[in-house]
Amino acid sequence: MSYRAGIVLLGLLAACERGNGEGNPGGSAGGAGIGGGGGTSGSSGAAGSIAGSGGVQGTAGASGGSGSGNAGAAGSANDQGGSAGGLPVAGSAGSKAGAAGLPEESCGGAAGEGGASGTAGDGGMNGEAGEGGTSADAGAANEPRGLSWPIDCIPDQTCLGLGYPDTDQDGVAHDCGDPGYVGHEGTDIGISAEAQTAGTAVRAAADGVVLFAFDGKYDQCPNENEPDCRNPEVTAPGSTSGTTVCTPLGPYCGTGEAGCYWCFAGGNVVVLRHEGVPGVFATRYDHLKKNSVLVEPGETVRRGQKIAEAASAGNSTAPHLHFEVWGSGFYEVADPWAGACGPNLGPSLWAYDPPWAG
Repeated sequence: MSYRAGIVLLGLLAACERGNGEGNPGGSAGGAGIGGGGGTSGSSGAAGSIAGSGGVQGTAGASGGSGSGNAGAAGSANDQGGSAGGLPVAGSAGSKAGAAGLPEESCGGAAGEGGASGTAGDGGMNGEAGEGGTSADAGAANEPRGLSWPIDCIPDQTCLGLGYPDTDQDGVAHDCGDPGYVGHEGTDIGISAEAQTAGTAVRAAADGVVLFAFDGKYDQCPNENEPDCRNPEVTAPGSTSGTTVCTPLGPYCGTGEAGCYWCFAGGNVVVLRHEGVPGVFATRYDHLKKNSVLVEPGETVRRGQKIAEAASAGNSTAPHLHFEVWGSGFYEVADPWAGACGPNLGPSLWAYDPPWAG
């Protein structure tokens, strides 16, 4: 069995008073939806609802076109020189346009603006030549705009393998090859048991704020009879039954509307909220090592900051990091990889190519 096929992950269940699932109204609450990356479960109705068997999955935001900033115009020369000096030098044009950007929900940002133009020099006095204006500054600094690689291993070197997403559930990954499995909603980055024991850092993929952080479940289930290794007996706001942990009920629908909670079968899980990363609302990190989570809800984190270590907590059969991207709102799953078989036809949501190069 290949590594990709060998990882089993139940990603997420959800309930929302607003009704963003596919449950049927009435009756008692249904069982958990089963799926690789996990979909949303049925929404909670006034009389309860049956959980959807996979749920509706979010799609990535549409890509936008690239905008480019314009250079500032050159400052005009002062045509009145000093009596002994020559004509003053014109102020230099803005040195270059601001970095090209892309609209929100793609991998760029707003278009950069060119630097302001140089000002013309004043005429010299008493025979001194006038000086040209100073050149304008370039556009914004070269900060990464996309997501950084979230784990301290390199594929085909210190990572065991990659299981790509299949967020459109067509059974094909972005590169037209096999995904981790049909409907896989994140990227699985495998590590060895030895690397788990030694400690493999999981890092924030971008600056952000911790939305949720769960810790305390088995690194790797010894058998299915252990409490942390069973399917959850209950899923409700704040519950932590079996492999699954649930958020409180709160403003977690859409981009922040009230009345939703989310459940993750990754055991030990961190979710970060990002702003200023085009096409990215949040990132999720699953199957973390017991007692390795270093952050708390509400805490601000920086790109590259260690937040935990990778392991095999929750519903998992081998040590790996399940890294998931939410594109436009809570659990609106996006594929960070761009390729001919989509659904992300470009640009990539990663800051570098390949992602681990930065």
